[in-house]
Amino acid sequence: MHDIVQDYYGKQLHSTDDLKTTACCDASAVPAWLKPLLAKVHPEVLSRYYGCGLVCPQLLEGCRVLDLGSGSGRDVYALAQLVGNRGEVIGVDMTPEQLAVAEQHRAWHAEKYGYSNVHFLQGYIEKLGVLDLEPGSFDVIVSNCVVNLSPDKDAVLRGVYRLLKNGGEFYFSDVYADRRVPESVRDDPVLYGECLGGALYWNDFIRLAHRHGFADPRLVEDRPLEITDPKLAPRVGN
Repeated sequence: MHDIVQDYYGKQLHSTDDLKTTACCDASAVPAWLKPLLAKVHPEVLSRYYGCGLVCPQLLEGCRVLDLGSGSGRDVYALAQLVGNRGEVIGVDMTPEQLAVAEQHRAWHAEKYGYSNVHFLQGYIEKLGVLDLEPGSFDVIVSNCVVNLSPDKDAVLRGVYRLLKNGGEFYFSDVYADRRVPESVRDDPVLYGECLGGALYWNDFIRLAHRHGFADPRLVEDRPLEITDPKLAPRVGN
């Protein structure tokens, strides 16, 4: 599945206009407090954004934040402004093309913000243990529509819990299903790339979270997804 995801996000998608569903688009209205932060993010970074929600808690001054599946870096650069020059944001992604966009504009953002507090690492979110990340060192870990793309969600949650400080929070947006996704959907490369094939059944997610020590998973908000490509809709079924 890693090869499918890397090909889809590295070679097939060039902007949000190439998406075939609303899964990887944040349809919610951007909060007023976030708009000035996004206005200070490079246009190319914004154009390669494929998230499905808001993963920027407001009160992050001085915090250390990790973004799993950071892509072109939109959320990282927004978070960088929230944590300020006393904080740090690290983005992890496995797709070279996405990381290249994020890295290309790192100096541009540092000049605009007046400080440099962002780093990017290439790696798999299921293998956080092999990266140079200290256990128990992050206040908040975020992820925007990426956990569903992982073939080993058990390893993702285990790694997240290991890296969080005591009392830290995993704050993320993702795609879930009201039943277990059928094999025909899981094995479809386009549906998987569009964040549908790897979607967890919600109750399975709750059990998985509890297994790894997350005592109180909470749903902040949700919305139904729409298949915008008429040729793709029949492949999803009911």
